[in-house]
Amino acid sequence: MVDDVVFPFVGTRGQSKPPTRPGRTRVGVVALALLTGVLLAPAVAANPIPPAGPVLGPTTVVGSKAPAPSPAGVEKATARVLASGALGAFSALVVDPATDQVLLEANADKARIPASTIKLLTAAAALEVLGPKTRLVTKVVRDGNTITLVGGGDTSLVRARGGDPLAGGAASLKALADLTAAALSDEPVQLVYDDSLFTGPVTGPNWPKNAARRGIAAPVSALMVGEGRVRPGALSRVGDPAKQAAEVFAGYLAKAGVEVAKTTAGKAASGATEIARVESPPVADLVEQLLTDSNNDMGESLAHLVGGATGAGASFSGGARAVTASLKTLGLPTTGLVVADGSGLSSSDRVSVETYGALLAAVARNTPDLSAIGSGLPVAGATGTLANRFLSGPTKRGAGYVHAKTGSLTGVIGLAGTVKDADGRVLVFSIIANDVKSLNAARNSVDLFATKLAKCGCSG
Repeated sequence: MVDDVVFPFVGTRGQSKPPTRPGRTRVGVVALALLTGVLLAPAVAANPIPPAGPVLGPTTVVGSKAPAPSPAGVEKATARVLASGALGAFSALVVDPATDQVLLEANADKARIPASTIKLLTAAAALEVLGPKTRLVTKVVRDGNTITLVGGGDTSLVRARGGDPLAGGAASLKALADLTAAALSDEPVQLVYDDSLFTGPVTGPNWPKNAARRGIAAPVSALMVGEGRVRPGALSRVGDPAKQAAEVFAGYLAKAGVEVAKTTAGKAASGATEIARVESPPVADLVEQLLTDSNNDMGESLAHLVGGATGAGASFSGGARAVTASLKTLGLPTTGLVVADGSGLSSSDRVSVETYGALLAAVARNTPDLSAIGSGLPVAGATGTLANRFLSGPTKRGAGYVHAKTGSLTGVIGLAGTVKDADGRVLVFSIIANDVKSLNAARNSVDLFATKLAKCGCSG
């Protein structure tokens, strides 16, 4: 079972230092914040808590004047929820990124099944290896009367009406077809589609069964449109995303007046000339979408691209090696780390909360190339996979104040991100629970854990 997914037809879209070892509830109404800090719904109350976002940035972390929590205070605030039993076998970590002091740790170096929280590591590797400004190219090349549609790993590619990829939009096959038609004469052409950029298996090791049919993820391909869904707005995915993309492209060419005599799979000729291209949003924007919506297709594409860029291979195994190497380059602890895929769908993945703590501390300290991770974190009660959480009951006071990546598989719940406490101090936290008996109970517990941190000044 996998439920850490926001489907697009339903929703929207430096080196870190290892932490050093150690050792007041405010009542109000939270005003929800977007990733950029723009308020979604200002609250009206006698003594409202100021808006939570954005929490990441040098003015709120580095040199913070807010009272620093103590380990004893944090442990007291969270002890009851951690002892509830709903979390099964769990690990938890809370760090003050301004000082790198560990405020709470429980089995912090124990590597556990992370589910979709591993997308944090995929995001870090993509930003470090590919670069935040890099854009992925889908192009058409020509050799005689043969044109070849060449995939570049852009899983954000849409059919039409994509808008400006540099202003929140996406590249589209229709735009590419129009550019291609303008470069061709009236002669019929043969269309070849080339998805050879990615190699190896199209599904990850130990993935949930029938992932494509259930809409969890498409077969991994360097060429796809509309996330490989069988039709716009559908849940399930096609078995061959590249073939589907070529058929859609051929349809747009026909509408533009180009006769396509034949469509086949193949590779672009070595001497072919580029005649048209479209480019994705920058990698930084893709990372934000990856994290906010927990986009499994994008996670796999970015991991494959990282593998290809480093020479490890644009495959599941190559991506895994390259992501691991990138994390070491970033100076993150990797004890027990096992990377099997880029999305977290694999039950073979293993990550410790210590790894997440170091990464998120670097993000919180405003490490420039990693900033998209901070802005991509879902906001409790407002965006992405946290839009429908922290809305009622004892977790409501965490809404807007908790910014975190979610994770969920059968028997697995995770939450890792940042939280602004009642005194205005930004904290980094990570909690992963394995072998849980009830996903709902475990999810409520990790949300309550984060809320306890939001409510607590914990400086006493």
